[in-house]
Amino acid sequence: MAQILWGKPLSQELENKIKEEVLKLKKRNIFPTLLILKIGENDEAENYARNIEKVFSKLDIKVERKNYKEETSFEELISIFNEINNDNSIHGILLLRPLPTHLEKLKVYSYLPYEKDVEGLSYINLGRLFAGDKAFIPCTSLAVIELLDYYNIPLEGKNVVIIGRSISVGKPLALLFLQRNSTVTICHSKTLDLSYHTKRAEILVSAVGRAGIIDEDMVGEESVVIDVGTNIIEGRVVGDVNFERVEKKVKAITPVPGGVGIVTTRILAKNLLEAVKRNEIRI
Repeated sequence: MAQILWGKPLSQELENKIKEEVLKLKKRNIFPTLLILKIGENDEAENYARNIEKVFSKLDIKVERKNYKEETSFEELISIFNEINNDNSIHGILLLRPLPTHLEKLKVYSYLPYEKDVEGLSYINLGRLFAGDKAFIPCTSLAVIELLDYYNIPLEGKNVVIIGRSISVGKPLALLFLQRNSTVTICHSKTLDLSYHTKRAEILVSAVGRAGIIDEDMVGEESVVIDVGTNIIEGRVVGDVNFERVEKKVKAITPVPGGVGIVTTRILAKNLLEAVKRNEIRI
């Protein structure tokens, strides 16, 4: 039976450190503040925002909300970004996705003020990550690495297979593994014979959002399986991995829910506190 890599112990450890840091800042009259921007209506994005508000409330971090109409133009959104960038009371921005189609096509998240881009999706932060420089790192990608470190799973020299090539998870995660001297393969919807690659993975990460895409015949007995997928099936939240069957075969596995996701929100808070420090230097 596999070791279950629960996210709660790590998230609790991160929470304790974050609360200590927030308390120190408040004693200096600095109140860490995240601004959540929503363009148009999207139930999935709204649920995510509410979860962030709930977690950050527990961490004593202030969350502000600004909602704009779906018809908001590119020029209007850039003006909003500039206004927020000049507001020193706002330390981080979370731009809810998916965006309306006309804004998504223009990749407007790349115009986020990079020093307040706590999700690490602006092109400046992604470019710095690519170059190995200091940057805000996409939260889910960093959560995967921190979870593996927490359970003392070595990364150097390991054969890592990532399924998914998004700029928020797959691509930045590949760079993080490379920085730790792993050998990385990225698979995607056009990959031929997916199981050929997954069977050879010492660490397998699935981040495609397709329930049950990974079954027990696609993994090795000594593999560590990290499930980043979040799917709603008959009212239940499940991952990309057929947990019940894969758990019986592999060395270690993350559950969904209760694995990477719970850590991700704490990484967002951690990034926000880093943004507070940068803001102090800037002003």
